[in-house]
Amino acid sequence: MFKQALLVAGVLSLATAASALELTNPFYVPSKGTISSTTTYEFATQTAKDDLAREKEYDNTIAEKLSYGLTDNVSLDATVSNVFQKDTAFGLTDRDDKNIDFELGSTWNVLTGPAKVQVSGAYGQAESNSHDNLGAYKYVKGAVKAGYTMGIYTPYLAGNVELPVAQNDDGDNHAKYEAKAGLYAYCPRIKTAVDTGLRLNYDETYEARVYAYDLEVSYFLTDKVAVSAFGSVDFAGKAEEDTDLYGNKLGLRLRAAF
Repeated sequence: MFKQALLVAGVLSLATAASALELTNPFYVPSKGTISSTTTYEFATQTAKDDLAREKEYDNTIAEKLSYGLTDNVSLDATVSNVFQKDTAFGLTDRDDKNIDFELGSTWNVLTGPAKVQVSGAYGQAESNSHDNLGAYKYVKGAVKAGYTMGIYTPYLAGNVELPVAQNDDGDNHAKYEAKAGLYAYCPRIKTAVDTGLRLNYDETYEARVYAYDLEVSYFLTDKVAVSAFGSVDFAGKAEEDTDLYGNKLGLRLRAAF
């Protein structure tokens, strides 16, 4: 009986160790009582072009996300960021460097074995999307992610929906959707992780549909600190009135757990 108890305890300890995910894992949440920090710098361009005009936006974004582990599988999340924007259209340039955005939400890992399921929700406000909204753009969002780990690989599917709330009647009152098919790989021997995938975004406001390719490569300085370089390319995009949409994104991340 004693030997059986030791065997069960050993199996449980291995299962617990296996469920501890690295910082860069798409299903990572901090364990109970710990904090994770993600600091991001991103440079992005977005272009809209039709038969009459071409408008291009340049965004430099600095963001800080903190997550606190309420349990080993549930976290409380808070993100604050500022977007330094520059728009060019019709030969004119407009700059706006004070665009404080924030989100408050929670993440729950419903399944944590080889099969993984994660759900999350948040409320946010974005001054960076306030120009046509007569004030900060306010929204709620929900997301679900599912994947399966096979050795060093975790293929996954993810999707989210964003719904505007308490907006002016003339503002942005339409839903926004995102879907992604991704593949994550982590090799502890070389302390490197890769997260890549194809993404589709749809915005009802402009009937805009954009397909993109995402790639992020991370290196672990320690078990609790990782640095990443990431980027994405929009390879197909269309909006109302036969408008072409295209853009790209490059950035750096620093992740840490305390």
